[in-house]
Amino acid sequence: MGQRNSRVIPVNDGAVYDHHPSTPPTPDTDKAEQHFHPCDEPPVDAGEGDAQRREEEERREAWGEEEEEMKKKRKKKFWRLPSFLKAARKHLKVIRPSQTEVQLIEPPSPASSADDDIMCRYELGDRLGVGGFGVVHEASRVEDGLKVALKDVMKTHDMEYLTIPGHPNPLPVEIALTLLANKGPSAPEIIKLLDWQDQRDNYVMVLECPSPCENLVSFLEGHGGRLEEGLVRHIMRQATRAAHTCCRRGVFHGDIKLENFIVSKDTLQVKLIDFGCGDLMRKSAYTTLYGTMEYYPPEYRVKGKYHAKSAMSWSLGVILFTMLCGRFPTDNDLQKTELNLWSEPGLSKDCCSLICSLLQHKTKRRLGLGKILQHDWFQVLSLRSATFAFVV
Repeated sequence: MGQRNSRVIPVNDGAVYDHHPSTPPTPDTDKAEQHFHPCDEPPVDAGEGDAQRREEEERREAWGEEEEEMKKKRKKKFWRLPSFLKAARKHLKVIRPSQTEVQLIEPPSPASSADDDIMCRYELGDRLGVGGFGVVHEASRVEDGLKVALKDVMKTHDMEYLTIPGHPNPLPVEIALTLLANKGPSAPEIIKLLDWQDQRDNYVMVLECPSPCENLVSFLEGHGGRLEEGLVRHIMRQATRAAHTCCRRGVFHGDIKLENFIVSKDTLQVKLIDFGCGDLMRKSAYTTLYGTMEYYPPEYRVKGKYHAKSAMSWSLGVILFTMLCGRFPTDNDLQKTELNLWSEPGLSKDCCSLICSLLQHKTKRRLGLGKILQHDWFQVLSLRSATFAFVV
C-alpha cells in the first residue's frame, strides 16, 4: 500500500503524461463550537437567594449532560474506524529506504462530518489483509447487503496526489490510478472501485469483492505450491490482459506480483488489485521502483532505471515461472533463459520458450507486453488443459 512524494500531478487526456510539482490545497480551518461553561458565569449576588442557586445548578447540569453527549458521539465515531489506525500510530516506521518516518498530512479537502462518514454506509466483517499503511476488511453495504472489500489506508507525510479528468480536487494516487485503470470499456481483469472517500488522516476505498476469492499466493499454497500448465495458461491470459489494459489507459501498476492478483475459487476469474505503488505511464525511464524485490527487472539493479512496459513483462515472466515451478528463478535459471536453453520436465516446449522470452536481461530481446498473448503458448489450448482449468 505504497505512498510517495507529496505532490499534485495533473492528468491530461493524452497517452503520455507529464509531471509537475504542486501543493495540495489547504483545507478550511475547522471552527470550534463555543460552549457555555459554568466558570464563565458572572458572580451571584448574595441577596438573590435559593432561586439563583437553583438556576445555577440547572445550568451546570445541562452543561454536564451536553458534554457527556459529545463524549458519546466522539467515542461512537472512533469505534467506526478500523482498529489499525490506532495501532499504526504506535509504529510510525516505513519500509522504504528513502523515507525516515511517517507523519499525518493535511488532506486536499476538509474531513467529512460524522453524518457523511463513508464507514456509516458499510458494516465491517472479517479482516482480509493488512499492509504497511492500511488494512482490508470484508464488508457489506447497508442499503442492499452487497458484499464488498473495504480498504482503509493511513496517510503519510509524503503521500502523492493526482488530478484526473472529471475530478476537480487532487486525489490520493491509489484512488486516481484505480479510477483511470477502469476508465473506458469494462475490464473484468481489473478490480473495480465502487465507492471512496478522502478523509483527514486516511482514505477509504470500497472495492468489488468476488466471493469466495484469494490471492495467487494462497491459491498456489492450496494446490501444493505449483500449478498444472493448462491452469497457469488460463490465469496468465487474464493477468497479461490486466497489465496491458492498464498501460493502454495510461496507468503503470508498479507492483505486478502474485499477491496483487486475486482469483475467484468458483469461476477462476482473475483480477489485478492494489495500485498503491503505481504511477502514470510515460515514455522516459523511471528511476524509482516501489514494487517487490523478487520481481524487479535486472536493468534496475544494474543501471538504476527501467521502462514501464519492459519491467511489467519481466514481472509477468517471474509470475509465470513461479506458478509452474513453485519457486522464484535462480541465477542459474536466468543464465539459461538468457541463452534460450531453459526447460523444465513436464512443461511444453512453447511454455519454456515463453518463459525464456520474458526473462531476458536485455530489454530489446524481451518479449513486449503487447505481444505476449500472441505467443504460440496462448494459441493452443488442449481439451485436457481447458477442462482442468475450470474444474480445479
